[in-house]
Amino acid sequence: MSVDPRFFDLEIYSIYKAVNELLKERTWDVVWRAGEILLENILDDLSLEETSDPYTALNRLADWLRKVGYIKDIEVRRIGEDSIEYVMSNPIITPGAKKLIGEGLVPPHISTALMFALLKKYGYKAEMIGDPIFLDDGRVVERWRLFQI
Repeated sequence: MSVDPRFFDLEIYSIYKAVNELLKERTWDVVWRAGEILLENILDDLSLEETSDPYTALNRLADWLRKVGYIKDIEVRRIGEDSIEYVMSNPIITPGAKKLIGEGLVPPHISTALMFALLKKYGYKAEMIGDPIFLDDGRVVERWRLFQI
């Protein structure tokens, strides 16, 4: 059995729209905490005990996101000593995320929250630089700044 991506997108949009309405700016707390909880539940699937390198770990998580069908393609690359560019091709939550951003609300950032939670396990805090950039070809680009904790 599989879930239709349109249904999944609408479900996530509806949940995050409700959370935004109820919690306002505290919705960010839900976004980041959801990433931590999801990571706790998939750690065994990632085989991270084999690496101490956060970039290797990020790429294992990226591979997992592709494998489970959340995203068509994905790239996490270091673009400076303390910066990362995260490129997602056709994540299934794009329509709902664009709609939430267009409404001035906090989007779910499911994979970003997962990546940030993983970086935290490796002693880093990450923050987004600006808003995600939605390209016409279906890619979504984010840039992050890293800080050691």
